Amino acid sequence: MPIGKKYGGRQAGTPNKVTSITKAAIAELLAEYQDSGKMRADFYALEDGKDRLYIAEKMMQYVMPKMQAVAFTEADEKTKTIEDTLIELSKPKK
Repeated sequence: MPIGKKYGGRQAGTPNKVTSITKAAIAELLAEYQDSGKMRADFYALEDGKDRLYIAEKMMQYVMPKMQAVAFTEADEKTKTIEDTLIELSKPKK
C-alpha cells in the first residue's frame, strides 16, 4: 500500500458517530442535573472555597474564550520607521 494513500474508512469531514452520540448523552445528563437544581446546590455545598474556585475555573473554559499571551518587544517597533508606518496606513484595505 503506497504511503499517503487512504483506502476505505470515513470520508474527510464526516463526523464520528460515536463521538456525537457520547456528546449528546453527556449534554443531556448535564442539562437534567442543572434543571433539577442539584448542580447549584452541590456547588454551594462545597465547604472549601478553593474547591469552588477550581470547579468555577473548569466551567468557565466552556463559556469564556481563553486569552492568549502576546509578546511585544521594542525591537519589533524600532525596525519600522514613521515613513513605513504612514505608507502602510495609506494603503487601501482589502
